[in-house]
Amino acid sequence: MSTPHFFIDKTIPGNLGDHISIEMSKNIMVHLDTLRMSIGESLVLIDRPGHAYKLKLTMTPNKRKAVIEGLLMEELISERTTNLTLVQGISAADRMDQTIRQVTELGVSRIIPFENERSTIQLNNETREKKQSRWQRLAVSAAEQSAQLMYPTVEYPKRLAEVVDELSSYDLALFFWEESVRSLSWVLREHQGLFDNNLRHSGLKEARIAILIGSEGGFSQTEARCLIDNGAKEVSLGRTILRTETAAVVACALILYQLGALGGS
Repeated sequence: MSTPHFFIDKTIPGNLGDHISIEMSKNIMVHLDTLRMSIGESLVLIDRPGHAYKLKLTMTPNKRKAVIEGLLMEELISERTTNLTLVQGISAADRMDQTIRQVTELGVSRIIPFENERSTIQLNNETREKKQSRWQRLAVSAAEQSAQLMYPTVEYPKRLAEVVDELSSYDLALFFWEESVRSLSWVLREHQGLFDNNLRHSGLKEARIAILIGSEGGFSQTEARCLIDNGAKEVSLGRTILRTETAAVVACALILYQLGALGGS
């Protein structure tokens, strides 16, 4: 079993080698109880994105008091600095949840849900806030499960017009469209210099890239033209028509690999 990771909402007290006692949330204590962790086992506590400590338990987690005690064994600093944003058309509940979880596992840095013409889900202000809160919790949970020290920010849901206004801030914006005849490999070759420069700076710090995926119905012709007119590059994932949640995962994985993540070089 990999070392369990938990994001906490407080600063970890003490320094390396210190014995600490720290209160945990009810959800974390339930998880620890499920794992049946005991003295001598380790877990990772992340007190802010990218910064964490490995803690060696010196007592069995006290579920009743919601307290754990242990030795601070190692300070961990995340080396992940990918700057990949997924702009995802809002899909049906289970599909959207799946998308959030899986692209978080891959390592995207930001997720922007948006409504487009063919979205089957329409949100009012109240449901927008609730959905954003839920999706952020899913992203945190997925980052913990995949042993990451960072999790993506899930933005408040937007309209496509709001997304278009932000496109100029990216070095490259790609929207995946089933009607495109431009292959991903062709587009990547066209922008190879961007990726090469990114890799030379070791750490994926330079390129800011956005991937846009439509909801279940994809992008309309009008939306595609609007995106193209505002600098986004249309691209195809091949002849097979992928579900929106599949397309998001495939596109993110391919771009992250090109950036040097997921075993890429």
